Amino acid sequence: MGKMTNAPVYFTIVQVQFNPVLDIESYVPSIQEKMRTSGFPDYRRENTQQLVFALTPAADGGSPTSPAVTLRTKLVFGNIDKTTEFTLESNSMSLLTTAYDTSETFFKTFIDGLGIVNDVLRLEFIERVGLRYFDAIMPKQGELISEYLIPEVTGLYQKLDGNLVHSFFETLTVTGGGQLTSRVVVQDGNVGLPPEMINYTKRINSKFTQFSGRHAVLDTDAYNVGRDKFNMEKIVEKLHALHDEVRKSFYATVTEHALSVWK
Repeated sequence: MGKMTNAPVYFTIVQVQFNPVLDIESYVPSIQEKMRTSGFPDYRRENTQQLVFALTPAADGGSPTSPAVTLRTKLVFGNIDKTTEFTLESNSMSLLTTAYDTSETFFKTFIDGLGIVNDVLRLEFIERVGLRYFDAIMPKQGELISEYLIPEVTGLYQKLDGNLVHSFFETLTVTGGGQLTSRVVVQDGNVGLPPEMINYTKRINSKFTQFSGRHAVLDTDAYNVGRDKFNMEKIVEKLHALHDEVRKSFYATVTEHALSVWK
């Protein structure tokens, strides 16, 4: 199928992890200038704290090592309307958008941005390529979730008494393209995002946030792990392979009726 006119996708992430560059902030002025002139002038620096737990036992029978607090820095380059932004860390680069168009457009934007970073940093290798899609299944008035999703993923809420809190379904598979996790969450209320992405909720397109009622979120996460020499063509190849798996999962989960509504 071609591009849907009323597609359910509302948030998308692509990420590549590469060799660590510990002094990455010293390269920020060069990267930011190129990002600014490429349509991503909204620069900011985000700091968050992380707890790091020791995995080895205490030496000589002493007291266990206390968790250490480390500072995690993200360098963010966003577009003017804040719908699409790159996040750069010492060993990874991600592209996030709430204004998804097509996979071709999305991948090109990411590869162009990654190219800017590589021109400055001269990266040596990649270790992980990931792709994650969020789709909101919002039935029309008078319709049911069961008309949009296959029975295997809707859970038991239709057969049980009481008020639904949530219904959760997950399948993990290993494919030729990598690892694929397909999740379906059915719940009442507004469309949202997982806790680790809560800061992006306010940027979701209003056609999704204005909906309130029983809906489902398809959270499809695909990634490929393996160290390869840094090569743009290889990265693009892996992205398309992952996208093929995400696409298969999506079409295996929704009904023909759903596709007719979104076409």
